[in-house]
Amino acid sequence: MKSLICILLIACSNNCHSEAPPLMRKTLIYETTMKNLKPVSDWNKPAHGVWIAALGDMSKELRYTDLAAEAPRIESINALGKQDFPFKTGDIKYIINPDGRIMIRIPCAPDEKLYGYGLQFDKTNQTSRVLSLDVDHWGRGGGRTHAPAPFYISSRGYGVFFNTARFLKVYNQISNRKDATQRPPEVDRNPPEDEVKTQPGPWQAKPMGDSVEAAIRASGMEVIFFAGDSMLEVVQRYNLYSGGGALPPLWGLGFWNRVHAHYSAEQVEQEVAEFTKNRFPLDVIGLEPGWMTKSYPCTFEWQKKRFPDPKKLTQTLLSQGVRLNLWENPYISQKAKIYKDMYPLAGSHMVWLGVVPDYTIPAARKIITDQHYQDHISIGISGYKVDEVDGYDFWLWPDHATFPSGTSAEAMRQTYGLLMQKMLYQDLFKKYNTRTYSLVRASNGAASGYPFVIYSDSYNHEEYITGLSTASLCGILWTPEIRSAKNAREWLNRMQTTCFSPMANLNAWSSGTKPWAFPEVTDDIRAVIELRMRLLPYLYSAFAEYHYKGIPPIRAMILEDGFDSVNKVVIKGKLDSETNPYAEGKIIEKNDQFMFGPSIMVAPFYNKHATKRSVQLPAGNWYDFYTGELVGNNTKITVTAEGLKNRTPLFVKEGAVVPMFAKAPPNSKAAKGQDLIVRHYGKKAGSFSLYEDDAKTFDYQKGLYRTRQILISAEGKLSIKIKGESPALFGKILSVEKPRN
Repeated sequence: MKSLICILLIACSNNCHSEAPPLMRKTLIYETTMKNLKPVSDWNKPAHGVWIAALGDMSKELRYTDLAAEAPRIESINALGKQDFPFKTGDIKYIINPDGRIMIRIPCAPDEKLYGYGLQFDKTNQTSRVLSLDVDHWGRGGGRTHAPAPFYISSRGYGVFFNTARFLKVYNQISNRKDATQRPPEVDRNPPEDEVKTQPGPWQAKPMGDSVEAAIRASGMEVIFFAGDSMLEVVQRYNLYSGGGALPPLWGLGFWNRVHAHYSAEQVEQEVAEFTKNRFPLDVIGLEPGWMTKSYPCTFEWQKKRFPDPKKLTQTLLSQGVRLNLWENPYISQKAKIYKDMYPLAGSHMVWLGVVPDYTIPAARKIITDQHYQDHISIGISGYKVDEVDGYDFWLWPDHATFPSGTSAEAMRQTYGLLMQKMLYQDLFKKYNTRTYSLVRASNGAASGYPFVIYSDSYNHEEYITGLSTASLCGILWTPEIRSAKNAREWLNRMQTTCFSPMANLNAWSSGTKPWAFPEVTDDIRAVIELRMRLLPYLYSAFAEYHYKGIPPIRAMILEDGFDSVNKVVIKGKLDSETNPYAEGKIIEKNDQFMFGPSIMVAPFYNKHATKRSVQLPAGNWYDFYTGELVGNNTKITVTAEGLKNRTPLFVKEGAVVPMFAKAPPNSKAAKGQDLIVRHYGKKAGSFSLYEDDAKTFDYQKGLYRTRQILISAEGKLSIKIKGESPALFGKILSVEKPRN
């Protein structure tokens, strides 16, 4: 190659009065580019285990962290301890190509596994994959999804966050550079029979690369590295750097029911009465598009034919402990009162014939939040369901659209869900010292502090369960909401999964289905909703750990100690000229179970595993939640719906302490001050930090909260240490109990 370069240079110098031939110019540029792969050397260290570098010019680029709910929790990150940078000096390299594309190259070890990249529905392990991380309606396997957070975690104990709001393409251990120092050996795919044994290994359709290469088209790229003693600690640092996890109001963790899109105020009140009559807990009623005068595009104004007195309805429901949540999408109808004022502050293109406000502009935010406060918040509305901010290409604005602020259409698409969350959270709810728990259709990086839960039009139960795991790896909350079912068994299985997610949400906007729609499982449905309500003290405290320590309240099993590669099954590929011409194999991972809070593992029944399934128990003793019996240690077991009496398969760690209400409250209003019992599992001593604040305002950010440290000895003796002087949220602890079937 050096000889070729010399020949080309000589040829060029001998022909100085004319341009080099096209082939010659391309070769020279390519060789120069190869040599210009530069090490990233200018690292900033804002906290222990956190390093930041900017590549190129970031002055005109939007960072995801610019849109975070809160400032980084530096003290909390530092409390996790010091860490060394996970790479050697000069290992991380980058290049700015002649076409303006910025690429960063991060080396990987041969046995390294990569996880994350936002809300993905097919698997948690993203090793040996190419992903296009663009906000989209929903996808499976390619990266385009509701929340394609550009953050990944390595099994080696570090994480990487690409903190620039652009479409990002990532090659995970796929691409091999010709100048790589480590690469797999060449293998002859079709050797003579007598040479088969001399081959260095089986031929690979996708030779394992030795790096992650990520690229964007932008003037600059910012990357943030996180290091920790475990993958969980890496996730903690990422969440804390994003402002900490969301802390919803207590009512947000109760049961939600979204009514049919065409319901009136009278029908809503009747629905609430039916919940009471059928003895089903209820905290939130969601109103779908029909509450507005116009929707798709929207006015955000009450439809007076259906809701003649929205204030009276809202206050009547609040007196019963039930809150209202309003559906909306952000695209404004010509019929809206705010249309004229918003028109010059909107982008060049419309969505569903509604203008698209540029919410990076303070004036645009003020127009919409003033209207929302006057018409919604001032009468008692508690939150929103922000729909249609994910789009497909034919639903959202094109990539060449323009916005008044100068923000690119690409960056706007990547962040519109975040912009909506930021505006509603900071300029509406926090401004008036009222917490919300809401829904949103799209999110992205650095979103952990927002009390917004993502939902989807996908309705595959297995994908829903996987989504709970992948969301937990990148500061995203996700609900596997229930809508309808083909039969009673599916209805029960879906409800059980939903009740152990960040939001227990029945979305009957189209079907109108009620929880008691299948009489043969109505008692079982009621039982699982009541169990969630009884576990509110446990779950609320888990969200406090999310806020203060960055620990996801619902999280993937790969973040749990003792859950390792024993759950992985490798299926060897079989050559087929039509269906598998490269004889590619498959790795089947167990993504159908997850952690709920610090100690409870959930393994729902679903799809073909509707009544019988296997469960992988991590290392350590695990106990049946209901009976307290030891079920195994680092092994695989089989459970059946019949054996569990139609209950959700739940398993609890050795020494776990689980505070619960003595009986299920009908809603969170009734839950305040209600007495508790505490369950203790196994033979080891255990503890639990019960978190308490006023459960509705932001006063906890001023230090107005308390914790009850519940300590239980190996013999079952209870002791309590209280820290903080705020009033108690929950009642007294009546007893310590061993589980009973």
